[in-house]
Amino acid sequence: MSSKKQFSYQHQLITNQPVLDNEEMQELLGGDHNNFQEETTSCNGVSWCASIALCPFTFFANFFTVNQNTEAVVLRFGRYEQTIKDPGCHCNPFCGRSVINISHKLQSVDLPRSQQRVVIDAEGNPLIVSAVATYQIVNSYRAALDVSMPENFLVTQGETVLKNVIATYPYEASDSMPSLRTHSSAVSLELKRQLQQRVTPAGILVHGFDLKEITYAPVIASAMLKRQQAQAIISARQAIVTGAVGISTQALETLKTSGVEFSPEEGTRLVSNLLTVLCAETDVQPTLPMQ
Repeated sequence: MSSKKQFSYQHQLITNQPVLDNEEMQELLGGDHNNFQEETTSCNGVSWCASIALCPFTFFANFFTVNQNTEAVVLRFGRYEQTIKDPGCHCNPFCGRSVINISHKLQSVDLPRSQQRVVIDAEGNPLIVSAVATYQIVNSYRAALDVSMPENFLVTQGETVLKNVIATYPYEASDSMPSLRTHSSAVSLELKRQLQQRVTPAGILVHGFDLKEITYAPVIASAMLKRQQAQAIISARQAIVTGAVGISTQALETLKTSGVEFSPEEGTRLVSNLLTVLCAETDVQPTLPMQ
């Protein structure tokens, strides 16, 4: 597959459709905890009996608080019991109880976290890339029980997605093909889509995954700068020559319309002199023939 076809295919993957449809959102917000019946079990009864027997020495140990924008996943002897979503003070027997607090606040993280930030683009050029991911935990059960340390899970998956997506685009491209410089919003949307697919099992909703820095690595920065300068010079020369030809042609036609007669050799010499004046880098010094 040619590079142009590959880039076109990648460009087709980038759409303005929502990252999650209704079914995927329900899957993210739902979870295996729906299969549990939040009812008082025999273990819970034993815990209450033990707590009452030890009262008043451990009475206050039955109480704990849940902060705003936080949910508490309660385990009883290692088994899921319930998820407390209301902030405030709650009473639950302490015997065999463990509480996992999950924050639902909006968070952001810089990626990659490691010092090695060099990523290879589609043309094999080493780039220094950094991005920021904005996310929120929306499913406490999954974040507490289905993954270990959801924040680190997102960081690891985010670094993988960043490398995979950057590797499918060139840093610069011509013919309006998608590139990292000219299609940053589309690249960010693709980053967000792929990251969301990876972190849905952790109960995480990705709000954004945007590029923050993208430059050539120092090992090739000088060579790439020379190439950019050469391309800029070529583009400028093409514009100058095109304009000079247009001006010379228009001048020749204007003279003919005004009734100025001259031979083909004189017309050729006139056009040559105009092109020399218009395309020269330095100021032109006029010369007159001595006859």
